[in-house]
Amino acid sequence: MAKKASRTREARQRRQKQRRQNRWMILLLAIVIVAIVAVAMVVVSNQPVEAHIPPDLSERYDGVSRSFSVAGYPQLGDLNAPVTLVEYASFACPGCEALHSDSFDAILDRIRGGQVLFTYVPMQTGSIPNAQGAARAALCAGRQGMFWEMHDVLFDWQSLYANTAYSQNRLLAGAEGLGLNTTTLTDCFNSAAISGTLSSAMTEDVAGTPTLQVNGVTIIAERAGSVPSTAEILKAIDDATPNNWGMPDEPPEDFAEESADLSGQEAETETQTQVEAGEAAEELDPTSSAGAALSAADAETPAAAEEDAAEESAGEEDSGDSDAIAAVEATATVQEPAPEQEQGLEAAAEANDG
Repeated sequence: MAKKASRTREARQRRQKQRRQNRWMILLLAIVIVAIVAVAMVVVSNQPVEAHIPPDLSERYDGVSRSFSVAGYPQLGDLNAPVTLVEYASFACPGCEALHSDSFDAILDRIRGGQVLFTYVPMQTGSIPNAQGAARAALCAGRQGMFWEMHDVLFDWQSLYANTAYSQNRLLAGAEGLGLNTTTLTDCFNSAAISGTLSSAMTEDVAGTPTLQVNGVTIIAERAGSVPSTAEILKAIDDATPNNWGMPDEPPEDFAEESADLSGQEAETETQTQVEAGEAAEELDPTSSAGAALSAADAETPAAAEEDAAEESAGEEDSGDSDAIAAVEATATVQEPAPEQEQGLEAAAEANDG
């Protein structure tokens, strides 16, 4: 009986020892597997990855003003533009990528023309993994002045690489491809400023992405459940634009100077015309100064006029005196007789009377 109990105890000990050995083997195997996976991940992450950069990105935004809102949202266009267009979108949202591909070029034309101030609010919706990483990468690229280039790159990657579009190594490769400082980008990635901007975006009261608002009014697509079309977006922009937009409040300075010169010339011409008209009126109007002088001269020599008529009927007996009177009368039609001329007229009249 004692032997049987001893054998049972030994068998139990052997089983316990075997179980301990099995546990150690399992643990060791797990450690090996984890190590292999970790090494594989390091190798994969360090291998070059394709990060396509669309051509002509910098030229696309030449001459367009860039800024950030108070909340840190990237803005594009004139801060004094008559229309504000706000897009609530995510780089991981397929509908947002469709809107970008279909309509952003047309929107950019309105931005470049000074009609629209465009604001991008970075949301984290969508089915593509690492939406937050993509948003952080774009905002940090903006800290180096290239948000909009990274914005275009990320939407391009969504259609190219699908679920692997925003892997960490691809984001870093894309930053390098854009000429960004990757060390600065990495330091910025989890900064309080970027986290604050993303937190602010999460508090925005929108139903989904993409959402477009023109001067605070949401654009509703004509077809329910679809993204607004380019035509609908442009119509909303034009409807919100003041009728007098683009008309200068005051004429240009050179135009004002030219108008002043023309006004001065017109005034001078009008004055000259008035002077000439006045001279002509004086010659023709007996009530003018010259006309009055002529009438006075005629009134002062009534006898001479009567004598002239008599001389003409008598055969011009005294042609010399008549010629003198005619000369005086001719002179009187041009200017007012001087005192000496008045005396000459009186003498001629006396001679005729004699």
